[in-house]
Amino acid sequence: MEAGYIYLIIGIIGIVISGIVNREKTKKALFLSLKILIMILPILLFIFVLMGLVQVFLPRDTITVLLGNSHGLLSIILGVLLGSITLIQPGAVFPFAGYLLDNGANYGSIYAFVMSAILIGIATIPLEIKLFGKEFTLVRNSLTLVSIFLIGMLFKVVM
Repeated sequence: MEAGYIYLIIGIIGIVISGIVNREKTKKALFLSLKILIMILPILLFIFVLMGLVQVFLPRDTITVLLGNSHGLLSIILGVLLGSITLIQPGAVFPFAGYLLDNGANYGSIYAFVMSAILIGIATIPLEIKLFGKEFTLVRNSLTLVSIFLIGMLFKVVM
């Protein structure tokens, strides 16, 4: 049985039990869940459109060549660059990373993409500088970048 179905069954059982225990709190929880779903839906739609565009304009062979094992360390650098410039929510980065993996990217470049998308945001650097200062932002992003690259290389070797 797929994980999605297991989560769905567990969720339904949880809602039924919750409804028996406290009907008002269950209604409140379902309403909050609906609000979160409405908030996340546009992000997921964007990811699906992005995956479709990538599939049409960037053939599987190209992904395999650029982010696959044949490019060595360059695949990790490309993963970091792609993740750093991509404005993507952490919850939405995983479906796209899974798509890249299914299309020939190696684990090192996927790790680099996911972690840099979550931890390094080129577009958010001005806000980070404003909130934390230039020195902190520079040191944090530099150390994060080096860490992502080194662990990406480790993933590439181990996986």
